[in-house]
Amino acid sequence: MNACMAKADISVVVLTYNPDLNDLKKTLRSIMLQDGVDFEIVIADDGSKNNLSEEIKQYFAKFGFTRYQLVLNEVNHGTVINVISGVEKSDGKYIKLISPGDYLYDTNTLKNMFDFAEQNNAPMVFGDILFFDSNKEEFTVLKKSALPAVTKCYEAKSYKPDVIKRNNLIVYDNIHGVSTLVRKTVFTKYLKKIEGKSIYCEDLAYRLMAYDEVKMLYCHQTVAMYGFGFGISTGTSDKWAQRILNDLQASNKVMAESFKPDNRMNKLLKETFEERYSGESQRTKKFFSKHPSLLIKRLSIQWFPRSSTQEYNESFVSKVLDTEAQL
Repeated sequence: MNACMAKADISVVVLTYNPDLNDLKKTLRSIMLQDGVDFEIVIADDGSKNNLSEEIKQYFAKFGFTRYQLVLNEVNHGTVINVISGVEKSDGKYIKLISPGDYLYDTNTLKNMFDFAEQNNAPMVFGDILFFDSNKEEFTVLKKSALPAVTKCYEAKSYKPDVIKRNNLIVYDNIHGVSTLVRKTVFTKYLKKIEGKSIYCEDLAYRLMAYDEVKMLYCHQTVAMYGFGFGISTGTSDKWAQRILNDLQASNKVMAESFKPDNRMNKLLKETFEERYSGESQRTKKFFSKHPSLLIKRLSIQWFPRSSTQEYNESFVSKVLDTEAQL
């Protein structure tokens, strides 16, 4: 990469750990196909045993793509520190995270998100995602629940920070990490707050942003295609469930350290963190029995979910899957 090159609008940080090379190529291809915005690719590797740096360099060289950086961590530290390592080395105004096996939605994804963020002066914007079955060879769309289920409070004309705080921190109607674009300075600030505390779930930084009422806007566009199958977010093992809970509790503790006792919302959040996210089903039930309105909101999300995107650009997907054809 040319050190004298002007700063990018967006740094797409690809998070890798022992990735499948073909999956990684598809992801990189979906990025290289982007148009209308200045971007770089930063590959942040979390101490993989199978170092693919030479294969990655050769793949970029095949298409004459030079705007990239390789950030190779020697030791496996976990996702949060890996994200920080990539973000700190990045050159863009905004950060877009993605992992091997996931793809940007179409050729205008980065441009659309960048334009929306700039026009609305929003430190963080997010859109919808399409789920596909990562266990099948042919591209197969899955119908899943969209995240978050409630988006009206994130819209510019009906923006409600208190509702966003409640939905994120108590109801747990969370924002999917692959759907976001975040201003680098803001993302760095909140990643640093959970560094060394939350290990695997970098998107918990968004919960802290919600608590501090950082502006987060929903852009009414599909922005990514997410491979649903194996992984931290979609896995079902008890081990990973406990690790995710540990990360969540750690992020809650970060917020609790700044609580003011005379604040009504903070009193509710203290109760939420101690009971609703205790990891004990009886305490969780006790919490919701005391707050039936919150239980109703949680159940409404489960019973009446918002459906994920089903339509996609077949031409774009074909280009992504054909990793060796000309761009």
